[in-house]
Amino acid sequence: MAAGLGTRMRSAVPKHLHPLLGRRVVDWVIGAAEGLGAGPLVVVTSPDARDAFPGRRVAVQEQALGTGDAVRAARSDLEGFDGGILVLNGDVPGLTTVLLAELVQTHRSVGAAATVFSCEPAQLHA
Repeated sequence: MAAGLGTRMRSAVPKHLHPLLGRRVVDWVIGAAEGLGAGPLVVVTSPDARDAFPGRRVAVQEQALGTGDAVRAARSDLEGFDGGILVLNGDVPGLTTVLLAELVQTHRSVGAAATVFSCEPAQLHA
């Protein structure tokens, strides 16, 4: 999902399109998913960023109405797909293919209907 507006970044550029180590933030997430061999890969984006992903399957979320609505925006692109669906936020560049593979493996091994990944970051010490 890459439809956020980036208001917390205090920038006209959506947060997922900001550069980070030579790539856009969202490109790190896309790369992690591609490393899994995940497909079809659908990028959900805002109307203003629809052209930011040439060569990719893009679904447009007309209004930023949250995660559920973003997934709904991709529904027609997934019609006929009969596999598991991995929903990733486009503003989490720390996701890696290894982490996603472990998440999917755990999800499958316990027969879960849905799995949510969360973490508690280590405390920063001054």
